Amino acid sequence: MTTYAYEIKPRRSEVGGGWQLRLLQDGNEVGGGVFPVDQEAERRSGIEWFNALTEDERASWLAKAESARPEDAWGAYLTDAAFLDAHAEGESWVAARQ
Repeated sequence: MTTYAYEIKPRRSEVGGGWQLRLLQDGNEVGGGVFPVDQEAERRSGIEWFNALTEDERASWLAKAESARPEDAWGAYLTDAAFLDAHAEGESWVAARQ
């Protein structure tokens, strides 16, 4: 019986950060994708995002970023969003084969 799975690994910041998705069939890579994080491209959106958060949400994202800087919280949010995109793609790929 053929097994389908996926794995998500972080990418080095030198190549754009974010996540690499590997699609696996019987343990062999048969596809995948890259889910980068481009914090600089959406700077204005980051300001609007941070300003719309509640105090508790701000504190949570700043803690996740391990920083007191709003731009780092935005980076943490984008990193999480890219991971969730990679996860959804992997789940969809596996589900389509079962």
